[in-house]
Amino acid sequence: MDSFQAELLVRLPLAQAVLKMFEYVFDSPWLEDLYARHRGRGYLRQLRFDQLVYLLRDALVVDGGSGRQSFQRAHRDGTLPVAIQNAYAKLARLPLALSMALVGQAGPRLASLLPPEDSLGTPLPASLATLEVTVIDGKKIKHATKRLKPLRGLPGALLGGKVLVALALRKGLAVGMNADPDGERNDLPLVPALVSQVRSRQSGPILWIADRQFVDFKLWPLLTEGQDQFLIRCSRKIAFAADVQRPAQEGIDPQGRRYLQQWGWVGGEKQKQRPYVRRIVLPLPEDDLILVTSLLDEIRYPAEDLLEAYRQRWGIEQMFQQVTEVIHLQRLIGSTPQAMIFQAALCFLLYDLIQVVKAHVAGAGQKTPQQVSGELLFRDVHEELAAWARLGDPALTAGLLPKCPDARSLRDWLATTLRLTWTDRWIKAPNTHRHPQKHSKVPPGHSGHMSVWRILQTIGPKHDSRS
Repeated sequence: MDSFQAELLVRLPLAQAVLKMFEYVFDSPWLEDLYARHRGRGYLRQLRFDQLVYLLRDALVVDGGSGRQSFQRAHRDGTLPVAIQNAYAKLARLPLALSMALVGQAGPRLASLLPPEDSLGTPLPASLATLEVTVIDGKKIKHATKRLKPLRGLPGALLGGKVLVALALRKGLAVGMNADPDGERNDLPLVPALVSQVRSRQSGPILWIADRQFVDFKLWPLLTEGQDQFLIRCSRKIAFAADVQRPAQEGIDPQGRRYLQQWGWVGGEKQKQRPYVRRIVLPLPEDDLILVTSLLDEIRYPAEDLLEAYRQRWGIEQMFQQVTEVIHLQRLIGSTPQAMIFQAALCFLLYDLIQVVKAHVAGAGQKTPQQVSGELLFRDVHEELAAWARLGDPALTAGLLPKCPDARSLRDWLATTLRLTWTDRWIKAPNTHRHPQKHSKVPPGHSGHMSVWRILQTIGPKHDSRS
């Protein structure tokens, strides 16, 4: 049987790599320590935290997002020490602090498994080499299930919570997350804690890139503490007073489009402590692109480079799309905001894990990670893990995986194991321009999205929300 299991792993190199990486990053003592430090009022009895994490992993990468299939298989195999409903109950009570700590602390462990940075081929301008370019953006967890009693029969879609995520563009990994149980929560109150979380694990200066919803003059001093800088999209509705002592400059970007850059103050004349910024205006057919930045030196940081850096902000939207549609965040396992936010945290880390695999296989195929489709790669990972779940023996698999005591040895093993896995099937299809679709209007009487957390608050703590 041992020889069969060994041969099975050899024939499933992607599954073997994912299992080994997961075992290294989420080893049981580390998860137990993380839970002990961030559990709040939670406690452990028969079902350990690391067991729950591995059950959810299998639900997302093996069972297509079905928690019940994962729990039932574990119960059938005798590896689930409690009833299935108790596993759901444990998931429902996980504190938000635990979800945020999981992303913030596991992210660097995964980043240590990436190939050397010069082989990643990240298309960021050379002028930004000394800055850790980091995008922040918020995401509502949509399509919450209506299993809880107060939610049954409600019209419209439900929101399961709000997460604010930081994406390190050069590495292509999610490196931090803040969350709120209210899906209708504004992004801005979540920024300070996320910034503090990312800074605590980043030694060099950071360039924060954000979209228009982060135009808040009270927030910008936070983003420029130390040597950090910001690059934020702005609206024409925001007043701008040009500095008459510093003339405006015109230029042409690599696509042949003319832009204007100015220096001055944003905000009305009565605004106290108006920020002094550099503004770059790129006229576009639908909506002008207006960027404001604390990087005032146009020689050291050319406008063309900042326009390119902001264009790469789209990477976080692509991450959200893949986490939702490919890693099954659209299929929510739990019913409470705490459960849905924890699932989101694990999905972001699985996205990071796939990014590490993608970086290694791209190098084997003499491609850049940007040329490899994460969706197609994840599909093959899923197929190999499904085969392992059906034929493999988890107890024997753990003993057959190689011993890699540190990140360097595991990184070298990944490079060797994934060297022969490359296939042209993973090459990303060329991007084609698509005309924007017109969205239909919400029909009369439809209530749109509602927050699960707000609904549960109305019933009070004395009411039982379970079925």
